[in-house]
Amino acid sequence: MIVFLKKVRVKTIFSTFEPVVVEPLELFYLKSVLNNMNIENHVIDALFKLKEPSAVIPDVVVLTGYNVAENEIIKQAKYYKLRYPEVKVIVGGVHIQGNSDLFHSDAIDYVCHTQSLSTFKELINKIIMNNESPIAGVDYQKNNSTWNISNKVVLETKEFINPDRSFFNQYSHKLRYLEKRNVALIKGSIGCPYNCSYCYCKLLNNGNYIKANYKEIIDEMESIDADYFWIVDDVLFSSRSDALEFIELIKVKNLKKKIIGYLRADFILREKDLLPFLKEAGLIEIIVGFEATDNDELNKYQKATNALDYPEVITLLNIYDIDLTALFMVQPEYTLRDFMKLYRFIKNNNIDVYTVSILTPIKGTQDYNLLKDKLIVDNPEKFDFLHLVLKSRLPKWLFYMLFYGVHVRLLTSKRVWKYISRR
Repeated sequence: MIVFLKKVRVKTIFSTFEPVVVEPLELFYLKSVLNNMNIENHVIDALFKLKEPSAVIPDVVVLTGYNVAENEIIKQAKYYKLRYPEVKVIVGGVHIQGNSDLFHSDAIDYVCHTQSLSTFKELINKIIMNNESPIAGVDYQKNNSTWNISNKVVLETKEFINPDRSFFNQYSHKLRYLEKRNVALIKGSIGCPYNCSYCYCKLLNNGNYIKANYKEIIDEMESIDADYFWIVDDVLFSSRSDALEFIELIKVKNLKKKIIGYLRADFILREKDLLPFLKEAGLIEIIVGFEATDNDELNKYQKATNALDYPEVITLLNIYDIDLTALFMVQPEYTLRDFMKLYRFIKNNNIDVYTVSILTPIKGTQDYNLLKDKLIVDNPEKFDFLHLVLKSRLPKWLFYMLFYGVHVRLLTSKRVWKYISRR
């Protein structure tokens, strides 16, 4: 058997700059499974110019992609069915977990709506054996006509398998988080323990959050020759005991690693005495979802943080020389005053690196179901957090001018200029 593993990508406004370039980690978990089964497999990714090997005919093509690639995934499935008439097409990934029904297309054979690697292995074995019996977590097309809808698979613990790192070893010089180079991704947890209304991640694994095993994370980091490790869990620590465990494990192994991770503002403030120890353990950059600068807006998001605390959080990170990437979100209802308030907050607090997105209801979330009748576009490619999908209060041209105007301050960022000079 031969399997193609493809990351389906759609370009956005910022694709020209590509400030963040990382490995398609989900494919390398699947690659590990296939390697252990002694099945020939090839990763396809246009971002890294990895094309289908010539003169190789796949038996299976696996397609994954973000929400913006929804239509492109179906389009790619049709392309592969035409090019290789006997091929079986599997689609999966985080977007498909919560929206499996959208991929019940004639060109797709299996819709895998679980991130269980055991289920993927079982599916590959059934394809090899030409066995069409149902598998929990996988919808499949029967007799090229009707779809068999399977039950959900809920993981209780994270499966212990490390992703294949052969790609990383070859392409690490191309992987970056802004000015930081040779960045490896690490995934420890599944889902998110918090309840922000806009968040899709909390719905993963049917809403069942699985906390990271910090020993496994550290063991995995120890095995990779990277300059930086980006732990892409939605939150690195949610309790003091989590952070203390992480610090102690790093200390026992005497590891000297540079780590990027996500933390909430309330955690940083509550456990501020741990910041010097976290810095010593290698946490050199923290990504913080501030979202908004006033509590009325945060309450709408069910964020459960206090905007009045944000300046102190920024000051604390500066004191301990920990880099900050601040995440903000603007609403379609924003007025000129709202945009100016956000800009002043960024300026007054000397935030060097930040992102601003447009509030976008994602398919599968409660927000999407509540707002879908108010959507002004239905093209998935526009749901990239950089386009209005709901009607704005301001004229559209003015909204976009102010939205991109908030980004202008990034031109004063030392880290941005360091990144530009390296390009």
